[in-house]
Amino acid sequence: MQHIAIIQRQSPFNSSSGREALDLILALAAVEHQLSVIFSGDAIYQLLPVNLNRDFGLKRYQQGFKMFGLYDIDKLYVCGQSMQQRQIRPEELAVTAQQLDSLSLQQLLAKQQQIVCI
Repeated sequence: MQHIAIIQRQSPFNSSSGREALDLILALAAVEHQLSVIFSGDAIYQLLPVNLNRDFGLKRYQQGFKMFGLYDIDKLYVCGQSMQQRQIRPEELAVTAQQLDSLSLQQLLAKQQQIVCI
């Protein structure tokens, strides 16, 4: 079992990288890797409640985050600085994620065997 960090940085509005990251996370968890999922930069918008407007052009893959518990993915983190820059409060997120400062994030990454940035 490897300790792998998946760092997401892309907005859910302009590319499919968020959906691809979700697929990767679930695939790695299925083969029993120990995952830490980190949302940073515009990827934080993936954690906001999904707009149910039919005109929204992208698939609502964020509902797949509910499957994390089934795959024993419980290490979800969000960059505190990114949250502050975007004026998003932790209680606004649709999932529970631990907020990390820069030092805590560096310490977490130092413990990983692999780091994947998406």
